[in-house]
Amino acid sequence: MEKQKLSVYEVLVYIAYAYFILLGSIDLILSFLWGGVFSYLGFFVVAVFALQAWHKHKLLNLILGVLVLACSIFATLEFLAKAHKIGFNFFTGVMSGISLGGILMGIVLIFSYTKLSFKDR
Repeated sequence: MEKQKLSVYEVLVYIAYAYFILLGSIDLILSFLWGGVFSYLGFFVVAVFALQAWHKHKLLNLILGVLVLACSIFATLEFLAKAHKIGFNFFTGVMSGISLGGILMGIVLIFSYTKLSFKDR
C-alpha cells in the first residue's frame, strides 16, 4: 500500500484545523485558569475541528468555513471599532490579528470544498 503525498492545499486545510484546535484549547485553558470555569464553547470548537480533522468531510469544511468566516469578520470589525474608540493597544492588535487569521483560515476551508472535491472525480 503506497503512501500518497499530501498536496499543498491539503496541508493548508490541516493548518486551518490546527489553528482552530489551538484557539479552542487556549480558550479552554485560560478560562479554567483565570475564571475557574469550563468553557463549553472552547470544548465545542476543539471537538468539532478534531472530528473534522479525523473524518475529513468536505461539505462540513464548507459549512465550517462559512461560519468561521462570518464570525471572524464580525470579530475583526468589533475589535477595530474598539481600537478606534479607545485607541490601538496591544490587546486590540493581537485580537484583530487572531481574527484576521480566522478570516484567512475560513477562506481556506471554503475553497477546500471545491479544490478537494475535484480530486475524487
